[in-house]
Amino acid sequence: MNRPEVPDAALPILWTALAEDSGADAAIMNGEGRVLWVKLPISWWVARLQGEEIVGRTMHDLFGKEIADERLDLVRRVLSTGKPLVLYGAWRGVRTRTVIRPLPTLPGQEPRVLTVCRGPVPADRNPTKSDTDVVHAKFVDPGQLGKLTPRELEILAMIAQGMTTAAIAKKLFRSRKTIEAHRLSMGAKLGVRNRVELARIALEAGLLSGPPQPVAAAAGNGDGHLN
Repeated sequence: MNRPEVPDAALPILWTALAEDSGADAAIMNGEGRVLWVKLPISWWVARLQGEEIVGRTMHDLFGKEIADERLDLVRRVLSTGKPLVLYGAWRGVRTRTVIRPLPTLPGQEPRVLTVCRGPVPADRNPTKSDTDVVHAKFVDPGQLGKLTPRELEILAMIAQGMTTAAIAKKLFRSRKTIEAHRLSMGAKLGVRNRVELARIALEAGLLSGPPQPVAAAAGNGDGHLN
């Protein structure tokens, strides 16, 4: 991609656009996963510290152990290779795309990365440069989808694909009555009333092509919060 010449005076404007205009969550972290700067609110990343100071916190302060360990390994990988990577995961049941890039440093300055996270990201859209590593998170936060059974997740994905109750019943070799019972159960668990709302939730979670493996592999952090 061709990059235009940018005068130094334009850099503050570019930085402001990233931090305030992009619609993405962004943070700068060091090699230990400590937050040095953050654009608030980081709605896709942090559930437990809303309204609290985040700068100075580590990933293990912000997330459960499994998700923090996995993300910290990726930060260190980027710093070691000098190559950015794209991480697909889920936060609160919404599919996200996080890019981790190494940042240039001044003499004597500790290594650091810039992370930019956006969601929801549809499962069938993975626009990534061929020379950029892509990682699919092993540990995610399924959010309200964690209330659903594997069968309900399967049916939810089919609803997102626009399949009718009859079509789902035929594909799963079940009766329409059984599928409708599943739909009503999902609606009660997710607090929605109709297929349209169920489809919206499924699309935000990236379930269009079926239940993703990361959601099924989600693990708790020991305090009842899934990551």
